[in-house]
Amino acid sequence: MKNRYALVSVLAAGALVTTACGGDNGETASETGNEEAGGAENVTLRLGHSYGPDSLENRAAERLADSLEESSDGQLTIEVFPSSQLGSWEEMQEGLELGSVDIVIESIGSLERYSDLAGIEGVPFLYEDADHYFSTWDSDLGEEMIQAIKEDSGFYLAGHIYRGPRVLNSTMPINSLEDAKGLKIRVPNQETYIRTWQALGTAPTPLSFNEVFSALEQGAIEAQENPVNVARFNSFYEVAPYIAHTNHLYGSNHFQVWAETYDGWDEETRTLFDDSVAEVSEWAREVAVTEEAENIAFLEENGVTFADVDREKWVAATSDVVNDADPQVQEWVEQIREG
Repeated sequence: MKNRYALVSVLAAGALVTTACGGDNGETASETGNEEAGGAENVTLRLGHSYGPDSLENRAAERLADSLEESSDGQLTIEVFPSSQLGSWEEMQEGLELGSVDIVIESIGSLERYSDLAGIEGVPFLYEDADHYFSTWDSDLGEEMIQAIKEDSGFYLAGHIYRGPRVLNSTMPINSLEDAKGLKIRVPNQETYIRTWQALGTAPTPLSFNEVFSALEQGAIEAQENPVNVARFNSFYEVAPYIAHTNHLYGSNHFQVWAETYDGWDEETRTLFDDSVAEVSEWAREVAVTEEAENIAFLEENGVTFADVDREKWVAATSDVVNDADPQVQEWVEQIREG
């Protein structure tokens, strides 16, 4: 007799489930959803990311875990692995397709190696401020970009964990564009990022995120660029005590799920997941905006020196970067700048 898939069965499609069913055919309970045979009482999904235990990303992950466990009446739990415990974000993304990882927290730009469309995140100086960024990604255009990247890359980007503007965090003071010439700066291995920092006259060095602290400490690199919360919660300020407010990018991290897995869930399951993600996203934005000033104050109290830069010079130096982007990305850029 055919049995309908229970909620926990559908979600288990990408998880590591070992609870066995007592049926003669040797199938697991998660494969049959057979409640008479005992069923799977609990499924644990693995969520990994590269950020520190106190980071907003980790707090958002824990909040999602609590929400889903409550809404599924304890059938679904998420085990959270911060600080690259499951490998680099590149390795974790590969794990999504293989099923060894179920959810990864990372940015749109991290998918540029799978889809040129993900290069939209790395276009420098695209947003005037946070409000411009929010209005873009809360709009129909934002949904269009998410769906296009999903179809082209195979990854579904759920929710938004707003990160604030990216800044230049260095081992030496950078007060002007001239100061940045030749700077050995770590960038993610993404073409748009690399082209941006080449245009600014630096020496961009692709490097895994989990190697950044030691590389700064040992002098292999002289800078990294990320929002201020990363400098704080990954302790980069201890070895790189200077930050320039370049604000060259605004962005968010997302709960990345393998798209085929997400699309394979039934409507009830997707609704459950989406509702929890939406609540966490709204909470994370409020916290990120509130904590930005707190993070700056913390860093100043711990010896970090902040500097402003002449934005117009930095914008002019990178104005041609978008010319090498995918035509669809260039079209999106025009719409965003007009918005």
